[in-house]
Amino acid sequence: MRFDGLGCNGNPFAVTPNLDQFASSGTRFTRHFAACPVCMPSRASLFTGRYPSAHGLWHNGVALPRQEYIRFDPVASGVSERSHERQVISNVPTLPDVLGSAGYETRAIGKLHLTPTGSDPYFGLPESRPRWERGEMDDWHGPYYGFQHVDLTIGHGEATIGHYRNWLNTAYPEVARALERESRRDRVEFPEMAQLYPSIIPIEAHHSTWIANQAANFIRKRRDGDAPFFLYLGFPDPHHPFTPPAELAEEFSTHETLPPAVSPGELSTKPSVLADLVEGSNQRLSARRLSPNCVTRMRQYTDAMIHLIDRSVGAVLDALSQSGSADDTVVIFTSDHGDFLGDHELILKDTICAKALVHVPFVMRAPGLNLPSETSVPMSNVDVLPTLCDLAGVNVPVDVQGKSVLDDVRQSTDRPVLVYGYQHEARQHNFSILDSRYRLTVYPGTGERELYDHQSDPEEYRNLCGHPDRAVDEARLYSTLLELHLAADNPSGARIARF
Repeated sequence: MRFDGLGCNGNPFAVTPNLDQFASSGTRFTRHFAACPVCMPSRASLFTGRYPSAHGLWHNGVALPRQEYIRFDPVASGVSERSHERQVISNVPTLPDVLGSAGYETRAIGKLHLTPTGSDPYFGLPESRPRWERGEMDDWHGPYYGFQHVDLTIGHGEATIGHYRNWLNTAYPEVARALERESRRDRVEFPEMAQLYPSIIPIEAHHSTWIANQAANFIRKRRDGDAPFFLYLGFPDPHHPFTPPAELAEEFSTHETLPPAVSPGELSTKPSVLADLVEGSNQRLSARRLSPNCVTRMRQYTDAMIHLIDRSVGAVLDALSQSGSADDTVVIFTSDHGDFLGDHELILKDTICAKALVHVPFVMRAPGLNLPSETSVPMSNVDVLPTLCDLAGVNVPVDVQGKSVLDDVRQSTDRPVLVYGYQHEARQHNFSILDSRYRLTVYPGTGERELYDHQSDPEEYRNLCGHPDRAVDEARLYSTLLELHLAADNPSGARIARF
């Protein structure tokens, strides 16, 4: 979800009354950034408090290092299992690890995606789609990366499986049968975009609704004297494929949306990798192959998916209030990355830094702290773990790179944050720094740079690198980027064996 996915963040067309009301009772961070523009590395940063250069999950398809998820065959290796256990280094601690050790009940509902969902069953990873399709995981509920109990959704749209799909097969067998029987191609309105269609999963059976119901049931069943809890809800939406329930798809297809941010000629001043994505032979991310009506529909369906999440969050907050726990529970709403949605003639996402991808919502309600209702203090999702530890009075693990934002918010400190974009080709590696005003991105493989002034150019149309009147700011940001990157470069967190 992009920052502008919410009404409280300035989108006049968003239908998010519950989240807007929630934001009015908490603190809205206007410059919160994901540590990576794609999902797995970004969520790993949220859970570990480390940048991708330190936690080891550098790109989608790479598992967050964890000893018990390393497949070991003692017969094939000729090494005893006992010896193997001594040799393997343990894991990068996660937020549920830390809170669980402090006596918290830790539970996750929905999407985690900390291991590759397409991995071969041989590797034994719990989120492997083939393992779920073969029924191997039906009775498994963790523990998983510090969560004592998990109820997972795996994948997106109508292809979502996991505990949710098992529930759907039982609770709504007619919907499950229809998903197996009906062709999605029959519902595709724009042939150039096969990932855009109304879903036959109704609202009451949708994974966003299921996540909310699971969470509300968990909250309602708690009793006085139970351990404090850390509950994580991971909504798969909004995400491609763009497939809201048909009822909402029909409703939102008449709604206005924010227009894509596009400026003629903007590509001429930007790094070559961006031009390659728009104009190159691989058109997967290029919006030029789509009609304007198709891009509008993508935005309408995204708003529809967000609206269903808003309903779901409202149900969870109601359950929390009815349980009497709202006044002593910290609640955070955030996202792992955004989507271009036609901005700069691109769609979906890639490991390139852009405000559309890394500027995401962050709203925190922490009763009794008297924080301001809004702050422009820069924050990264690596700061979430230490901030929650600060609120809970729990020690932060060694080598966490994030920092609690509480004092900085009170003092309105300008604290720069980093964004990492690793790709298989070195020329696409990019490293970014963002402060209260600017974004500077460096592509070491090509020597190209980007500099944007978010005060005068919030949509990032004009690359200011090389402009004489911004030379001081460019040099300052580049120097700080190098300093912070060197401090954050700690690949030892991904180590799995001594030799």
